[in-house]
Amino acid sequence: MEIRFNPDDMTIGDLEDFEDLVGKPFDEVVRPVPRMELDPETGEMKRVFDEKGRPQMQVRMSAKAIKALVWILGKKQNPEFTLEDARNVKVTALVLEGDASAEGEDRGNE
Repeated sequence: MEIRFNPDDMTIGDLEDFEDLVGKPFDEVVRPVPRMELDPETGEMKRVFDEKGRPQMQVRMSAKAIKALVWILGKKQNPEFTLEDARNVKVTALVLEGDASAEGEDRGNE
């Protein structure tokens, strides 16, 4: 089973279900943070910037949040999809759609 996530397909009800399962507001759980890498010269963690000098961002989510999101998306494909089914989905089955960095879009002027 492949689980495809496109933020444009989320409904208000989906967000509400997510918050009920996770116990926190969606924007507290799914929030971009700066991408960090280890500087081999200094051994310190430093922010990563793109070719235009903008900080690269990434979203970090807990396993509980990922499970909730997988369940919400899975039941859109199959109404019988359960939270236990979501627990058994392999991480490699998750596909992020609508990500500007993956598509090479420049969203700096939005």
